[in-house]
Amino acid sequence: MATVLKAVFFVVVVLLYRGHDVHGQNNGAAVHDVTVYGASPGSKDNKRAFLTAWRAACGSTAGNATVLVPEGAFVIGAVEFSGPCRDDAPIAVVIDGVLRPCASDGCHLSSDAWITFSHVSNLLLTGAGTLDGAGARRRKHKTNTLVLDGVASATVRGLAFTDSRGFHVSIHRSTHVSAQSLRISAPATSRNTDGVHVGFSKHVSILGSAIGTGDDCVSIGPGSTDVLVSGVSCGPGHGISIGSLGKHKPNNNNGGGDEVRGVVVRNCTVKGTANGVRIKTWPGPPSSSSAPAGGLAYNITFEDVAMAGVQNPVVIDQHYCPHGSCGGATARGRPSLVQISEVVFRRIRGTASGEVAVRLRCSEARPCSGVRLDGVDLRCFAGGEGEKEEDGDGEGRPCKALFENVTGKTPGLQAMAPRVKPVEDDDEEGEDLRPSDS
Repeated sequence: MATVLKAVFFVVVVLLYRGHDVHGQNNGAAVHDVTVYGASPGSKDNKRAFLTAWRAACGSTAGNATVLVPEGAFVIGAVEFSGPCRDDAPIAVVIDGVLRPCASDGCHLSSDAWITFSHVSNLLLTGAGTLDGAGARRRKHKTNTLVLDGVASATVRGLAFTDSRGFHVSIHRSTHVSAQSLRISAPATSRNTDGVHVGFSKHVSILGSAIGTGDDCVSIGPGSTDVLVSGVSCGPGHGISIGSLGKHKPNNNNGGGDEVRGVVVRNCTVKGTANGVRIKTWPGPPSSSSAPAGGLAYNITFEDVAMAGVQNPVVIDQHYCPHGSCGGATARGRPSLVQISEVVFRRIRGTASGEVAVRLRCSEARPCSGVRLDGVDLRCFAGGEGEKEEDGDGEGRPCKALFENVTGKTPGLQAMAPRVKPVEDDDEEGEDLRPSDS
């Protein structure tokens, strides 16, 4: 029923917008055009006009109000559109123009977020416009382009995001949020530019979007529950990831540890990325820590994912430590304390650009349990003569698989041999999950 109401509301918004029912006409739900409140294309900061339009719409007694950003390039400083709105009535923001952060010395842009919606319910954020983070010109700080913080029942649909200075879309402490038909792009060399990041949120869906950045296309962080990723085209970037987990000590914000559960990634395409589908956790903290970080990641399914020229298609990495940020000899004697369990990799097919297509490196202290690989069919094209990495017109080489400290079942690997074969390592410890000879 909620879905039907949301769809009806979206149709009403479109009809109102097309009919130019502008602010000031008391004939039902009003459209608050930011240019009526003083906004104009150009180089000046339009923050005040945008906020005034938002407050008028959010406090409207008519209900079903809309904020309209028409065509044109508008500059705006760091801004927070906060609620709750009157009677928690549905509110829409239609962006048809291009938004860019301000660059003048007198204009404020925080090191955290550029555009934030907080404590709002029944929000629709849509349009044919673009949020241009201008990251290539100024990337001094990690500034997330769009943040939904404490939002309930929200849809972000159809917008384009480009060149963020941090995450393009961040969903934080929110519930029942859907990101649909987004177009997200950033240079492959840009760090920390995740396409959509989810953290401390539940009932989130990311659907039918094209994402290519210098980091994870989708990242699902601590505190995430019931997340669906479907119909996403990913690349370039670092793939679709859960984590990283286990970096921080327990506190009031993470409920005593990092936990992710109920995640489904299906019907996605990953092309030319460093990783395909991945779970990543940090090694344990130094032995001097009085409150070691831990956590759980369970009830996770990756299925029907097509890989094309992916360096590491299937990954569990519990020794994750990018850029040497953990100090020397990171994993030695400091195993991850995050427990990973009940993970399914089903019908993961396509080509790998490396030699190891399945790399499951779990914690020595808390081995992965209940891991299942079913119908994993990957061909490896490691740059040999006559081989084609992405489209795989030839047969390619048999791929290798590496398992450390994993328990579970591998019927998929048995059925597809020799597409994937285990990497032999006499120094590995723990119970390894390996395909049998039968």
